[in-house]
Amino acid sequence: MKPVREFYIPSVHDETRLSCRIYQPEGLDYQQQPVIKAAVVAHPYATLGGSNDDPVVLSITAELVRNGYTVLTLNFRGASYSGGTTTWTAKAEMGDYVSAYGFMLKYSQLLGPPKPVELVLAGYSYGSMIASYQPSVEDVRAVFFKPKTNSSAAKIIAKAKQVASGEEVNEDEEFYDFRRVVEINDTESDLPAAKISFLLISPILSLASGFVTLWANLSKLWIGNKQIVTPAPEQRLPGKKTLVVYGTDDMFTSAKKLQAWTQKLKDAPESQVDAVEVHMAGHFWMEQSFHQKLRQAIGNWLGPA
Repeated sequence: MKPVREFYIPSVHDETRLSCRIYQPEGLDYQQQPVIKAAVVAHPYATLGGSNDDPVVLSITAELVRNGYTVLTLNFRGASYSGGTTTWTAKAEMGDYVSAYGFMLKYSQLLGPPKPVELVLAGYSYGSMIASYQPSVEDVRAVFFKPKTNSSAAKIIAKAKQVASGEEVNEDEEFYDFRRVVEINDTESDLPAAKISFLLISPILSLASGFVTLWANLSKLWIGNKQIVTPAPEQRLPGKKTLVVYGTDDMFTSAKKLQAWTQKLKDAPESQVDAVEVHMAGHFWMEQSFHQKLRQAIGNWLGPA
């Protein structure tokens, strides 16, 4: 499976260059779809080699595309062709994901006439942690609403318009050439109020998550001069359609801890959380048979293609 486009966007955290890919279902007529289905998929810890080339990221992406989703896979700072370096607190990476989040809201809006948008916030390993702490769609819409000219948010909206139009740009120049940025009075910058769901693969909990964030508080995020407060996953996920998939032989988080965590999410009042445990699968899903079970779990959760 090949992406239909590779491009760069700036991070709303500090304008660091982020490389991205878009995958789309072949032959899908967006004009005829009652709902635009989209997703963002984030990769494992870049310091340990994580990127959007990761086999698990590609399996997740392939299953989403098979089910009619348009998917963006991003590289956090420090991964692959993205600029910058991995941070120790994950605060900057939170902003990196928000950049992809905002891009996909705008891009989805441009794929056809006005219609509802459903957006899956997905991630594997470290990426699942970042996804689970993402701001509400209302807060992300506010970040991108009528952005200042030449701001990161304006450049991201301009890039979404450019990619959706099919306009080709020299890859070596495109990050530095955002001449068609959004003016402050551009009412088209209003993003759709998408329905958000979560797809978390091999989430890292407890000591593992503390190691890659230095136990930083991810529930408070600064973007420009705006502070966004996001509830902890244990408070937020039960209220959203959510799937957690993990293996019983995960080397970073024990099956016992993952079972207890997912059960707590499922026991919350009116919880929409589902969990699938794959026997003997490890954190890296090394066997092809485990990938098949992972894709099956995702496909069952998404429903009929």
